[in-house]
Amino acid sequence: MRKTIPSLRQKGILALACAAMLGAALFIALPAPAWADAGTWTISKSKTATWVDEGKTARVTLQLPSSEAKLSSDIVFVVDNSSCGDDAINDAKATLDKLVAEAAGADQVKVGVVSFRGDGHVEKDLSELNAGNVDAFKGAIAGGYTGDLKSGTNMQDGLAKAKAMLDADADTPANRKHVILVSDGLTRLFTAEDGMVKDIYYQYSYTDPTSQQAASEIDPKNFVYFGMIDEWRQARTPDSATYAMPYGDWDTYYAHLVEWVANDGDTYARDFKTYGNDATSMVKDPATGAITDPSFAFIEHGTQADHAMAPDRAVYEAYTVWQALKGEGYACYAVRTGDDSDFSVKFMNQLNGGMPLDFTQIANNILYACGAGSKITDSMGKGESYDFDFVPGTATVSVGTEQLEVTRESENTWSFHSTGSPNARFTLTYDADAAAYELPAHEPVSNFAPVKLTYDVALAKAPTEPGDYELATNTKAALLPVNSAGIQGAAEDFDDIPKLAYTVKAPSDPKTPEKKPEAKSPAPTTQTATKTTSSGTMPRTGDPMSSLPFVATALIAAAAIGTAAGTRAMKKH
Repeated sequence: MRKTIPSLRQKGILALACAAMLGAALFIALPAPAWADAGTWTISKSKTATWVDEGKTARVTLQLPSSEAKLSSDIVFVVDNSSCGDDAINDAKATLDKLVAEAAGADQVKVGVVSFRGDGHVEKDLSELNAGNVDAFKGAIAGGYTGDLKSGTNMQDGLAKAKAMLDADADTPANRKHVILVSDGLTRLFTAEDGMVKDIYYQYSYTDPTSQQAASEIDPKNFVYFGMIDEWRQARTPDSATYAMPYGDWDTYYAHLVEWVANDGDTYARDFKTYGNDATSMVKDPATGAITDPSFAFIEHGTQADHAMAPDRAVYEAYTVWQALKGEGYACYAVRTGDDSDFSVKFMNQLNGGMPLDFTQIANNILYACGAGSKITDSMGKGESYDFDFVPGTATVSVGTEQLEVTRESENTWSFHSTGSPNARFTLTYDADAAAYELPAHEPVSNFAPVKLTYDVALAKAPTEPGDYELATNTKAALLPVNSAGIQGAAEDFDDIPKLAYTVKAPSDPKTPEKKPEAKSPAPTTQTATKTTSSGTMPRTGDPMSSLPFVATALIAAAAIGTAAGTRAMKKH
């Protein structure tokens, strides 16, 4: 009997104990946009502006996550059945309760559970998570694999079923869909396009366990035909007593995987349900060692350097699906369990973009858009013909539905805190010389309770030339994110620079006086009109006009009236 390190065959023994070990065990649920493996991810954010006093004062609003972001989230757990008793599951379940509490009031949080052994099996379809059903989700993860193919390990099929689950939900945006893989990183089966689970069998001999001899040098009766991981370990890394990364590093190993799979195709892939873990008794004549099954194919002993063995092909296919998940924009996280073998550490870290992750980081990344220490920087808008000034004392901050109170700490610094609490949750400091402010967060920014900052800007300088303008309320706004581990990420600009419409009307052309018709005889006496004040009063004393002409005219008129009256009297008598 050969002695080997714990193998995938031994995982079956562990799996039998899982139900008992975790009968009361719980699970977890969380997703995440951490930038550990989110190289292309950006944090949802928005900025808008509107006039509150047309052409004079505008109100600017910044929000994390974006004001247009849908707060629903999908989270699918993909659990290696061999990991069901690992501490990672206990860590996961503790986070689930936190998610339930902090996501309360969000549009919807949905969770699904997939476990895998010989294939992937949906333990719980994607459905809404709440305080009333959280235990059911915990049980789905803790319960392990309940499918029919209880032998082998097929990471690819577990991931593929998670992808199908997420792809089918059209209501949740891709950047709020999450996959959490919990596994020791060892896999050896894969599922072909026809839906059949496949294995690749290797011609192994106990007389030459590290495959140093050619097949022709070994008696055919001594060969067995396995598609399991111990034989792979011995043949692929003969100098290692544990699971080592072939060729020392992932990049070199993966380059070989690509070449092997391209060359072999499905030449050696055979239905696992037909041949099982050990195909020897089904395909070999024990008396002669000859292969009796003409449809059976295998990798010849000693030629492993030229072909993808079962674990190689399984790793290749699992990694391909992982990349496809990321290609859809989903956040993907791999939590390593089990022994710290060289292969499992390097492979699982590769899935995370080169770094390890634990459930604390994942939970924080799912729950929060960015961590404490993140800050917004914003510069007031200006152009060649205009300039906006920050209006002190107008800034407000809300978190979810809570409007924070504001305290002026100094001339240009304000803190924002919950009612009755002295602890600042956010602080805004304005630099008048730079016409810019900073707003650092003293707490994580939740994905489920948006932070909204508003403030007013005054148009200190306005365009004067006639025309239609678009006035940008800021020159640049950026988020400097910090993740849950306290690591500073790359600055992210707010893509939208709000612009406000502004119009300067051209001056009206002077009207040409209307030409009056020619006066007929006798021509009427004309008189220059005198403009009155708005109250309708006559011109004041001291107006530059002589009163003598008015007096003379009055005397003459009086005399004429007197003369006419005398004449009429004489005629009457």
